[in-house]
Amino acid sequence: MLSVVVVFLISACANGVTGSDSQIGLAEPYRLALDELISTDTALNDGMEFISLDFDEELPLEDADKQSIEEYLQSQYNVKVYHLTYEQLVAQGLYDAGDTKRKGILLSIEKQEQSDQNNMTIEVSKYRSNEGGLTAKVTLAYQQDQWKVVNSTPTKES
Repeated sequence: MLSVVVVFLISACANGVTGSDSQIGLAEPYRLALDELISTDTALNDGMEFISLDFDEELPLEDADKQSIEEYLQSQYNVKVYHLTYEQLVAQGLYDAGDTKRKGILLSIEKQEQSDQNNMTIEVSKYRSNEGGLTAKVTLAYQQDQWKVVNSTPTKES
């Protein structure tokens, strides 16, 4: 009888950890949403020397999530990754208002809506100055122990 109780408790604890990990660690769905956006309109990525990430302050991202996203983008695209807004990029000389060929892209995560533990929509945007920009709503689902993109809908293109 005692072994049955122990097995039950271990199983319950393991299930609780899995569920909480999908809630606490938001790096994976955010990486997927940003990857989806970067792969859309690849002309905006041409000659990209850096990526700057601009996270809305209201997002429930931990520093570890931000670092994980940064490391992933750096290794995936082999570019420098900054955490700067458009205004900060201009102030640091990384964006020249008169230059039509920017050397990098600005990625913003603007909003996240989570309908339940296993489904969320993330609004992301990619900007590269006069060359254009793109905003999309990316819907993700937690299936078979991993996040997957189930839909990506462009909401604004320029």
